[in-house]
Amino acid sequence: MKIKILTILFFAFYMFGFAQRDRSNCPNFIGENLNGIEKHPDWKILAQSTGDLNKDGLDDVAIILESKDSMQVKECSNCKLIKSKPRVILVLFNQDSKQTVVIQNNEFIARGDEGGMVNYLEPELSIKNGWLNIFYQYTRSHQSYTFEFRNNQMELILAESVGVHSASGDFESDKFDFIKGILTSETGNISQEKSKKEIFRLDIQPKSLNEFGEMYEWEVFENKYL
Repeated sequence: MKIKILTILFFAFYMFGFAQRDRSNCPNFIGENLNGIEKHPDWKILAQSTGDLNKDGLDDVAIILESKDSMQVKECSNCKLIKSKPRVILVLFNQDSKQTVVIQNNEFIARGDEGGMVNYLEPELSIKNGWLNIFYQYTRSHQSYTFEFRNNQMELILAESVGVHSASGDFESDKFDFIKGILTSETGNISQEKSKKEIFRLDIQPKSLNEFGEMYEWEVFENKYL
């Protein structure tokens, strides 16, 4: 029961932090090349990684951009406007010897002020063996998403959510494998060697990077959000 309460509180906290907001003010980068993005006057590169994503033997690029200036956003339909720096993720494929933006998502990447107890949340971005990984380190938890170029899109293949309760030491680890179609959930306490592990069948299709909304909006399994 304590672990289940931890799960609900953990995701309720983050879903509140990632409440709906309007990101329509973000520019459209589709079709732009890497040189133009690097020189953009209003957006800076927060994270960048290079590697072959679409298996053509050429280097592609993934970039997370952050606005240099704060924009007015609404956390909910009835909320007041607040100022914050939005972020976008771009994927650039090597086309005609130029790295060109083919994927843009204005909602999925968390803002710097959405890290809970972390003063400034900064995602880590990496490309390795053709996989694109986005990783967040919170105070007592972490979250990761791994995408692969499948079916002509960057499709989620793996994800991991780990959270530890600060007072009790109870932890929950959820590993999502969309290739095998399984969720491996482990619960326990960091002070004890034994833990409980359960495996569930995932009866849901993975999302592409284009299809993702804000973090923790998508209920993949009962009380399990990505």
